[in-house]
Amino acid sequence: MPEIIQTKDMSSLNIKFDCGLNDKGKSIIKSRNFSNIKADAAATDLYDVAQKITALQEHDLFSVAKIDKTQLNA
Repeated sequence: MPEIIQTKDMSSLNIKFDCGLNDKGKSIIKSRNFSNIKADAAATDLYDVAQKITALQEHDLFSVAKIDKTQLNA
């Protein structure tokens, strides 16, 4: 079996906002994606950035996710 080489690509940051309830009482969640985040960016730094972005929004923070991408080559 060949050796697999892993190469980290740029990551992305996904921030979801709680935008209230619809007319049926279900939560409305909207998300914003920010691409070209350094793969080695610290989770605490990204969360701090998400909180600062949320402070500029009218809606409350629902969740924050860092999405890492890795290329696999043989």
